[in-house]
Amino acid sequence: MSEIIKQFSIKELFSCDNYVIPIYQRNYAWGNSEITQLIQDIVDYIKKDNVTINEKPNYYIGTLIVYERQNGGTTIFETIDGQQRLTTLTILLSLIKNEFPKIDISWYKSLNLQFDSRKISTQTLQYLFNGASFEEKECNISIKQGYEDSKKALKKILEDFKLPITDFCEYLFEKVNILRVLVPGDTDLNHYFEIMNSRGEQLEKHEILKAKCIEVLDEKDRFAFSLIWEACSNMEKYVQYDFNPSQRDKLFGHDDSKGNKWNNLISFEKLYAELKPGIKEGNLPNQVSEKNNLTIEELLKSDSKRFSEQHDSNGDTAERFNSVINFSNFLLHILRIQTKANIALDDKRLLELFDPYLKDSESKAFVKSFGYNLLKGKFLFDKYIIKREFTKGTDRWSLKQLKWYEQNKNASYINTFGSGDNNDDENREILMLLSMFHVSNPTLVYKHWLNAALKYVFENENIIADNYKKYLEKLAKVFLNDRFLAKEPKDYFEIIYSNNGQSKNSEIEYAKLNQGTSVENFIFNYLDYLLWQNYRNGKEYFIVEGENPFEDSRIKDFEYTFRSSVEHYYPQHPIEGNPKIDEKWLNHFGNLCLISTSKNSRLSNYMPKAKKDHYQNSPTLDSIKQRIMMEYEEWDTHGGNGKNEIEDHGNKMIKILMEKQSTKT
Repeated sequence: MSEIIKQFSIKELFSCDNYVIPIYQRNYAWGNSEITQLIQDIVDYIKKDNVTINEKPNYYIGTLIVYERQNGGTTIFETIDGQQRLTTLTILLSLIKNEFPKIDISWYKSLNLQFDSRKISTQTLQYLFNGASFEEKECNISIKQGYEDSKKALKKILEDFKLPITDFCEYLFEKVNILRVLVPGDTDLNHYFEIMNSRGEQLEKHEILKAKCIEVLDEKDRFAFSLIWEACSNMEKYVQYDFNPSQRDKLFGHDDSKGNKWNNLISFEKLYAELKPGIKEGNLPNQVSEKNNLTIEELLKSDSKRFSEQHDSNGDTAERFNSVINFSNFLLHILRIQTKANIALDDKRLLELFDPYLKDSESKAFVKSFGYNLLKGKFLFDKYIIKREFTKGTDRWSLKQLKWYEQNKNASYINTFGSGDNNDDENREILMLLSMFHVSNPTLVYKHWLNAALKYVFENENIIADNYKKYLEKLAKVFLNDRFLAKEPKDYFEIIYSNNGQSKNSEIEYAKLNQGTSVENFIFNYLDYLLWQNYRNGKEYFIVEGENPFEDSRIKDFEYTFRSSVEHYYPQHPIEGNPKIDEKWLNHFGNLCLISTSKNSRLSNYMPKAKKDHYQNSPTLDSIKQRIMMEYEEWDTHGGNGKNEIEDHGNKMIKILMEKQSTKT
């Protein structure tokens, strides 16, 4: 019998035992967000201390729950929990083996992971391990895309943090650890699997941080701070609804410039004085709120029964909206805005990043200010940052504020900008910009665009739609020039705080546009925004022969989705009977567009005309750039008309990318 609990380095884990993913487990499901997060987590620990790789502490990546299965005298470990991480690590090791031949990975002698009753999934992992081409091979699309996502994420993160691949691999192989837990042989695996998937959550870091902050405050301020913290922690609900009616009127009840109630936040000077405990509020168990000597334990328990009103007038619950960020990471955005210090936007380090501010002589003033800024930040976040909204059977991006109707004594959600119509132009433009940023960076950590947007609404008392839109457009342009296409990319904090969103880059490296699947998703998403605006402004200078794409209503209705697959319009591996084209043109920006993984997988080897025939019948567009590409009658680098369509289209798209952003008049 093997040891029940055993710790492995990645090198040890992948050079000894064999593992199987049982049929009751779902297939591989991690996408770009989860893969990027895993790689980012590893790099964060490498960069954490300024010591050699050997001296750095181990990074515990998680737990692997397994069952020891005997198969013809051979031991194989059935993976009960941790299979997504295990599969991703398998993909990552194959990537290193194939893309970085100078890295010594000779200890990884054979693939040691397979799937029960999923032959294609196992074969796909084997193809990756062997570095084999997928041409004319059936494969698991999620695993294949996981390899591409890993390749792009690893390249980007290593460049961002100026980390050599040798350092990354040395730390990954030797210092990244996983804990393998062996369940007893007589375990009912089906029952155990159900328990694993319904187990309770551990105490989260933000709950520990709340207690640390409360300890700093005087007793008279603890109630208000605790109430604010708990209200803001629900990122899925507008913050006004996490206070009872009496508190809501005190905090947000004054009319704003447009006569809307609940949209004018109380001042810092009044906040702690107004939010005092009392029997009428009924916010704490057993009415202990009548007294002003609350203990930290009482405050931390004042959670589930605090509020008398958890629904709006239409019965909507928190499930209507889905936030683009979680509470722990949101706290770091507020900390960065308050301190204007280069705080790492990574909630793994939440406690250590707050710790210095809770130990100095000004800690009490800091915590009181943070409480107010947290409330202000959540109030502004709800109003000026997109959410995903689920209502009336639809799932759409949303940019809305609360509006109180005095006559009916109820509230509803209306567009943040404009008259309230869902088709308000200015609201839609800002929503498009924010969703463009978000789908380009779907991970919860290091959302620099969000930090920039929050900083803007924090620092501007009256948010005017046109000014906000122009700021976001300028930010996108600076991200393109100073970050993604710069010869010497600038740090995001420098761009947002030191340079105040002004471009400081003078040298564009256009070669970064011609790197095939390595081209940044942001570049494609930003280009689609510019093309969408050109449609709205009536610009048609990039039109080619054929039907006018501006007669296509799908451009007008275009919305961003989580696309992560860079498609070669002329395929990398054409179907039999069609020639391959030169690598220069294959990976040229003109031959590339960003679409969903599922669509790319179905048609990846098809020729442009076949793709065009298919996509023309689709009710929606994945890519406006792709829609323009389909206007060319031919798609070749040496066609009978003597025209290189890939170069022609690429040059026109680059021209649009590099032009000064125009605004609608």
